[in-house]
Amino acid sequence: MLDVGGGAIRILVLTNLYPPRFIGGYELRCQSVVEGLRRLGHTVEVLTSRFGSTEPEPAEEDVLRRLHISHGPPYPPEDLKGFLEAELQDRLTLLRAIAEMRPDVVDVWGMEFASQSMIQSLSQTGLPIHFSLEDKWLLDGHARDPLCNLTQLASELNVEADPGIRHICCLGLTRPNSRHCSVTFASNSLARHYRDAGFDHPSTRVRIAGIDLTPFRRIERGSDPPPFVILCVGQLTASRGQADLIRAAILFAKRNDDDAPILVRFVGGGNAAYTEELQQLADETVLDNMSVDFVGPVHPEDVAQWYAKAHLFVHTSHLPEGLPRVLMEAMAAGVPVISTDSGGQRDILQDGRWGAMVPPGRPEVLAGQIRRCVKDYRGWIERAEQARQRALEAFDIDAYVQGHSEDLREAALQHPVTQADVEAHPPLQKDGISAFVSALADAAEEQVVSGDVAEDPDRAWRLGVVLKRCGRDLAALDVFTKLRERYKPDKAHMRRANFHLAELALVQRRWAEACVMLQACLAIAPDHAKAAYDLEYAVKRNVPRHLRGLVVSRA
Repeated sequence: MLDVGGGAIRILVLTNLYPPRFIGGYELRCQSVVEGLRRLGHTVEVLTSRFGSTEPEPAEEDVLRRLHISHGPPYPPEDLKGFLEAELQDRLTLLRAIAEMRPDVVDVWGMEFASQSMIQSLSQTGLPIHFSLEDKWLLDGHARDPLCNLTQLASELNVEADPGIRHICCLGLTRPNSRHCSVTFASNSLARHYRDAGFDHPSTRVRIAGIDLTPFRRIERGSDPPPFVILCVGQLTASRGQADLIRAAILFAKRNDDDAPILVRFVGGGNAAYTEELQQLADETVLDNMSVDFVGPVHPEDVAQWYAKAHLFVHTSHLPEGLPRVLMEAMAAGVPVISTDSGGQRDILQDGRWGAMVPPGRPEVLAGQIRRCVKDYRGWIERAEQARQRALEAFDIDAYVQGHSEDLREAALQHPVTQADVEAHPPLQKDGISAFVSALADAAEEQVVSGDVAEDPDRAWRLGVVLKRCGRDLAALDVFTKLRERYKPDKAHMRRANFHLAELALVQRRWAEACVMLQACLAIAPDHAKAAYDLEYAVKRNVPRHLRGLVVSRA
């Protein structure tokens, strides 16, 4: 299989939605890398998630859209029996893909929303695995994984599971085993974050990723007339902090001595509730020298033209980002940059050498930097031109792909694949799923009836989720109601309780009640994507797709 003499290798890429549907993100980087690896002569197949059950297969060559995992909607089935069967099907799909392709290495990209159990099972096959990390999923994804929580609770309730069920699930709240895998971090900041959290891995490296620079090499910037355009590109979500930019622009505009007009322009789609909040904030701004423009989502190939029309780029994210692509794009476009200092931004801007850095969530500090830029724009443009030259040299995706190819080849050489590696896996079948679900539901319900489960809020949450997913509505309602009443000051527990009470209301078609609780959940956690998704259905008086299995089980 593997040509040890330096030739092409066979690579199976396991990732989320592919090709990407929105601007920015690791999906775009993954797509560029896959295309680059193919140009180098490697055989690359992509195993990814479906957009929807009725969506046609993509025209993209060697893309298998067969997994139920996804970056977002449509979410996997919420009913426990359907969820376990979907996980089983994904596991069988992965094994078939491995058997048919016989890859020399598996490259796992951006799997924060994947089942940690599936990644765990993959790491136990003996196949060479490379993790391309741009976020925290390998570090803490197991703590949010439904299967991890499920098996932990089953153990506590003394519910036995046959070997097939145990193989579908993680055996407790554990991080997937990665000791024999190789890991590449997208930034030094992300590597430090993992290291500080105790991730001590024997085979890691940092490789600063790149972007397709072709459209940015063609940009020609001139002296554009007013207004002064401040650009922000990316998904509109509370964690990205775009409201900070509007507030900072208001502060600047009110104190602007020469009354030169400014235009704040947002490019990208996002969370509907947060977008509405931003639009309301913009509508309330009554200033003659300031306006706000929402462009919406644009095709990745067209984004360069929006940078070309900007005088200043501002990145407002509150997240500890791995490597924000938009900052590299702004630098490559020659636009002056202001960015929050909250992660991989430092790797791109070299600790502020190529752009100003401000603390996240401080619009007054951001307003001060905008003022400095406007007052000394010639100086900022000179630095931006130097930053552009740096970007065109350092952020070339082709150079990154070459390095990534070497990483994958090195991983493959460390453990050449044998026929036993491809074929070795325990039998997987549906037998036992129904009995396990019923036994787990009975044990969880008995626990609720026999004692005060709310004394431990985390355990109560796990019990309530299992009861909801098994169709035991009254017991689940009791758990989440007590959780909400007892821990009202705690936002995390209130968010959990409101969300699951809302989904119970949706299943029972209590639309108004569901809307109220979903709005309460979003008030605590504006970036709760699933709550926003459910709310759109609740407003339309319809049951979201992932909850329909629960409706059927109650019929």
